[in-house]
Amino acid sequence: MNWTSPAKRRLIFVSAAIIAATAAATVYACSSQSASSDDTEESEMQPIKSAVYVNDRLWLLHDDGSLVSLGPSDAKPEKVTAPGKLIEICKLGGSLVAVASGANAWTVEQQQSAGWVVRAKLPTEGDSIAAIGCDGSANVVTVVTNKRVLDVAGDTVRTLKLKQELKPPFANGIALATSDAVWLGFNVGEWGGGLKRIARSGGQVQAVARNRSGELCGGPLNTECDPVTGIVSAPWDRSCVVASIGLVHMMSHGRLVEVCGNDVRRLYFKALDPQPPNNRLDDGEPASTVAFFGLQGAPSSLWAVGLDGLYRFDGKQSPTFQPLPKFENKGGYWVSFDVPGVALVMTDVNQRLSMSGSVPIMAVR
Repeated sequence: MNWTSPAKRRLIFVSAAIIAATAAATVYACSSQSASSDDTEESEMQPIKSAVYVNDRLWLLHDDGSLVSLGPSDAKPEKVTAPGKLIEICKLGGSLVAVASGANAWTVEQQQSAGWVVRAKLPTEGDSIAAIGCDGSANVVTVVTNKRVLDVAGDTVRTLKLKQELKPPFANGIALATSDAVWLGFNVGEWGGGLKRIARSGGQVQAVARNRSGELCGGPLNTECDPVTGIVSAPWDRSCVVASIGLVHMMSHGRLVEVCGNDVRRLYFKALDPQPPNNRLDDGEPASTVAFFGLQGAPSSLWAVGLDGLYRFDGKQSPTFQPLPKFENKGGYWVSFDVPGVALVMTDVNQRLSMSGSVPIMAVR
């Protein structure tokens, strides 16, 4: 097709319209109700990799391994002295826990009033970290490398060797540890990422996917096309997991999927207009849908943060929805504490892998 053909021009127009709509939504969300205390503060989005709410403070891990924190009433965040370059942070037993890199070992560190305390040292053995997850109910940190699963409980480390080596890229890897498996989600932007499952019984690694239509990027879960941005146990059935998919690259693409055993099904999607002129439906799902950028579990429900707002699921077909609140510029960080039980921050960390611009991520309080 010629690039100057009417059909191609219409597609370019629709893609540009979607990008403009996304930018407009970001500008609205980041229109603070009160100006920053210092008008000279840098206001660009920050490359925030992870957000955790602990001890009445929001802890933000940058993509470069540095850490800051701020409280709801603070004008700007404070830099936090960390034990080396941090790879990941999470909440465990009411405390902030971090995994830090070292020359020959990774360390699991717990943040206390007197400083950081080493909980465990994990020899690297030449491995690369693929993903990290925390199980607050079991007080376990799970570190997944390309060759091993390392479960850290107190000062005890349990090791499981993988039957198949994991292959990079491991960009934005996340892990969920359950009693019988370790689930891995990867977000490689426009190149997908997908979901994998490691069996605890023997270390077998399995790609979890389903392409109903057989088309190039057919869903509901496609390794080559679906970046996985969150994984949680389904609160309505702990034998199942829910994963979020989110990508903004020319168009917005996302859904939630539920995996129970070997069954993969679409749990939820929402159309995001405008649609391209030649809009082909995938089991009723249009080309442009709301992208989701994280999941957080609650005792009887789960939170999902989408491009347009917050969704709360309790197992029923339709979630409870509320639009994104207005964000406030606090020392160059766009954050919101307006939603009860949730803290939100805008990040542009996904922009290195897609044309996503700034997107919201959350931390449950």
